Formats: sequence, C-alpha cells, structure tokens
Amino acid sequence: MTPVLHSARLTLGPATMSHFEPFAAFTATEDSRFLGGPGDRRDAWESVCTHAGQWTLRGYGTFWLTDRKTGTPVGRVGLWHPDWLPEPELSWVVYTPHTRKGYASEAAATVLDWAHHVAGLPPVMSLIDPANTASIAVAERLGASLEGQHRYASGREVGLWRHLPGGIQ
Repeated sequence: MTPVLHSARLTLGPATMSHFEPFAAFTATEDSRFLGGPGDRRDAWESVCTHAGQWTLRGYGTFWLTDRKTGTPVGRVGLWHPDWLPEPELSWVVYTPHTRKGYASEAAATVLDWAHHVAGLPPVMSLIDPANTASIAVAERLGASLEGQHRYASGREVGLWRHLPGGIQ
C-alpha cells in the first residue's frame, strides 16, 4: 500500500483516477519525450497501472503529486524499479503547466528522505537523458553526482546519477 507523504506544498500519495487525466494529457504531448512519449491514453493507463502495481511487488514505488492548496494533480515522483533495472531509480515528472515551480525537487527530496530513513533502501540512482537539462538541474539540486552511463537494451545511453543519503542541497 502506498504511504502518504507531505512536503511544504504537496501531498505525495497513491495513484487515483483524478491523477489519470492530467497524466494522459501530459503523455500525449512532446513534453513527455523523456518518458518515451508522446503516447496515447492506453499507454498512459498502462503506465499508471504499472506504477501502482509496483508497490505490491516491491514494497516501494512512485507517488502521485497533488498541490495541497488547490487539490490539483501536478506530477509523479518516486522509485521506479522494473525487472530490467538492477536497482531502484528515483524519477520525476511534473506536468507542463506546473514546471519551474520547484515541485520536482521538493517532492524528490521528500521521497529520498523516505527511501533512506523509512524504507531502508541503499543509495538510489536517476537515469537522465543528457538533453534533459531540467532534470539534470533537479539531480544537482538534490546533491546527486554523475556516476557514469547506463545503456538501455535499445542501445540508448543516459547519465547515471547517484543520490547518497544526506546529499540534498
């Protein structure tokens, strides 16, 4: 079961149907290219269900973000760990109308604290496309360091960023 966490401006909790429509709208745009998009509603549905189901299989996963003041869904941040990755990946997605407000850093810092102090996970990684300068900036704000490269089965290479406990700036 997904716990509910709180940061200064966000509630981080389980996927709900209120999160699906904003996620589907985001994944239909070019802004989702670093997630493999654009995609259709079916892709969005399968992603939401996969991320929700990981909690059952792994005991950790992604949190869906809601603005505490307005109740508006703003993104998804958490630990993605499919079978083909050797360790958990801290990932973040903030929907286009809500970018550049610090939500990704705020939520990711909250998840990192939970991952290290509550879930007892070892240092986690983030896999970031070198062209995704916004996500690189978030990783740096979180105190992560570029450790090397990761090559997907497709041959695509991304940077492997390491988040150490207490590394948040």
